[in-house]
Amino acid sequence: MSRLKKRRHTREWVEFEENGPSRRERLANPDSYESRKRRALAEKKKNKSVFQKEQEKAESGSKQQGGNHARGPLADKIRKLNADKAQQDQQD
Repeated sequence: MSRLKKRRHTREWVEFEENGPSRRERLANPDSYESRKRRALAEKKKNKSVFQKEQEKAESGSKQQGGNHARGPLADKIRKLNADKAQQDQQD
């Protein structure tokens, strides 16, 4: 509970107004947190088809087949230097 909603302990009853849209209005707005949360939960609960599962397996398998080759500018530089060195060794 947020601090604004808490009742302060005094002799008289203190009510705090809730400003802002109701839950129903928040759910009607497609960009609100409540509706995005509900949509994501519904999407999460959906079962994947066999085709989608096979497709994901194939994608993950192709990524693993690629090996653990390093990617990046430094790795490219090292590969280039190694290729140049191998080429010079072949010429000599």
